[in-house]
Amino acid sequence: MEQKSIYIIEQSIKLFAQKGFSSTSVQEIANACGMSKGAFYLHFKSKDALLLQIFNYYYQRIQVRMEDIQNLDVDERTKFTKQLQVTFEEIADHREFIIMQIREQAIPFNENIEEFLTQMRINSYLFYKKHLESIYKERIQSSIWEVSLMLQGIFKGYMDLVIIEGANLDFEALSEAMVKRADYIVDGFINHNDQPVIDEKIMKQTIPQVFQSDEKESIVEELDELAIREEQQDVKDTIHVLIEEINRETPRPAIIKALLSNLQTDSRFGKLVKHIQSYYRLT
Repeated sequence: MEQKSIYIIEQSIKLFAQKGFSSTSVQEIANACGMSKGAFYLHFKSKDALLLQIFNYYYQRIQVRMEDIQNLDVDERTKFTKQLQVTFEEIADHREFIIMQIREQAIPFNENIEEFLTQMRINSYLFYKKHLESIYKERIQSSIWEVSLMLQGIFKGYMDLVIIEGANLDFEALSEAMVKRADYIVDGFINHNDQPVIDEKIMKQTIPQVFQSDEKESIVEELDELAIREEQQDVKDTIHVLIEEINRETPRPAIIKALLSNLQTDSRFGKLVKHIQSYYRLT
C-alpha cells in the first residue's frame, strides 16, 4: 500500500474515533489529509471501501508482528504466548476506534466487508488450533476444537475488560495466564477421561470454511517446502508460480491445471498433484 493511502487511513481512523463513522464525511477526511475530495477518490472509491482497507491495514500490522515472532528461535509455547501478547497490544492500541464501531454498529453490510470478517473468524479458529496442536501434540487430539473455543472465550473476556471497561492490564501476564489455563484444560480432559462436546464433526458441519482454508494452507506449506529442496530451476519456478496462483483472491482453475501438468510427469509430485486436483475439482 502506498504511503499516501496509509496517511489517509491513519487520519480517518482518528476522525472516526472522534466523531464516529456515520458522522464523518469524505470531505472532512479530505480536509484532515490536506487534499481535495476528488483526490481522496483517487485512493478509495467510497467511505465503505476506506473502512475495508482500515480493517486490512490493522490485520497486516498484526500479521507482520506475528511473522517476526514465528521466525524466532524459540519453542512453540513461547511463540504462542508472544503472539497472544501482540494481539492484545494491537487491539488495545485502537480502543477508541473499536468503541466507535460497537457504539454505532458502524460496519456497513456489504459483500466485501462480510467476506473479510468471515475470513478473520476462520483465521482465528486456525490460529488457536494450530498453536495448541504444536504445543500439546497427540495429548490434545480429541479435544482440540473445544480447547480452542474455550481459549478464544478467555481472550474475549480479557479483551472486553480492556476495550469496554477501560481496564489497564498487563498483556504479557494475561498471555502467560492464557497458556497456563490451556494446560489446566488439556490436563482436565486427560485426567478425567472427559469427552469434548465440540468435535471435528460438529465444526465441519457448522463452519466448513475452516477446513477448506486449513487444507489450502497445508497445500501451500508443502509447496513451499518442495521449492526450497528443488534443485531444477524450471521446476522451482513452476512451484513458485503455482503458489502465487493458489494465493490469489480468486485462483484460476485453468492456470492451476496447466501448472500441475508441468509437475505431474515427475513421480515425486504425484501425490501432491492429485491432492491439488481434488481440492480444486480439476479431475
